[in-house]
Amino acid sequence: MTRPALLALGIVLLCSACGNDTSTTPTTPTTPAPGPGTEVLNAVMAPTGSAIRTFIASAAGTVTVTLTSTAPATLVGLGIGIPGTAAGGCDMTTTVNTSGGTAPQISASVDAGNFCAGAFDRGAVGSGGVLVSITIVHP
Repeated sequence: MTRPALLALGIVLLCSACGNDTSTTPTTPTTPAPGPGTEVLNAVMAPTGSAIRTFIASAAGTVTVTLTSTAPATLVGLGIGIPGTAAGGCDMTTTVNTSGGTAPQISASVDAGNFCAGAFDRGAVGSGGVLVSITIVHP
């Protein structure tokens, strides 16, 4: 075969491999079922500010909230609640004052639904802010 014939044959083969691949079986997008999870929030909280994470509890169970650290070490408020209109968009129903630790500072029984948790300034955050690290474990 001549070089132009080989080139033409190659183009024909390439074009025949390209086509409109349509599936005969329709697919329906699936949404993964919500399940238990762990949310981690690392944020710089400004003076008089808050750092909030929303989450969905997929079933009734226990939620734990742990402020693992603040940098620099600072006493802050830590809470859990429901999304709402309060500062940071979270109407907190349970709060504690803490500067962090390894054990959960808040443990709350919840039904399935939307919740929020986070830290807020109790007046001790300096002008440079504070880095907060929060872990939320939920059903």
